[in-house]
Amino acid sequence: MPGFTSVMTILNMAKCHWTVRRLQRYLDADPSAPLPAADALRVESHLRDCDRCRASEGEYRNLTRLLHRLHPLGAPDPSSVERVRIKAADAIRDTTP
Repeated sequence: MPGFTSVMTILNMAKCHWTVRRLQRYLDADPSAPLPAADALRVESHLRDCDRCRASEGEYRNLTRLLHRLHPLGAPDPSSVERVRIKAADAIRDTTP
């Protein structure tokens, strides 16, 4: 049944698209932008069934792990941040008519 297979492929692609758009929020579990419980369950269910989305989940987790390892090395010192903030405010003030 070629037509049925095509419809199922499109439905699976739509499920993947829906899941990937919510995956980062699901993994971050950020309290300021929570994923509704029903959506989280739907993401979990899809991840159990879909190798491709599960691979994306692994990539997000690896990226997060690597970023956490880099954070202490790449964080600017507070005095540098303050100097840049002051320079930016001065530049904005100088260009405002």
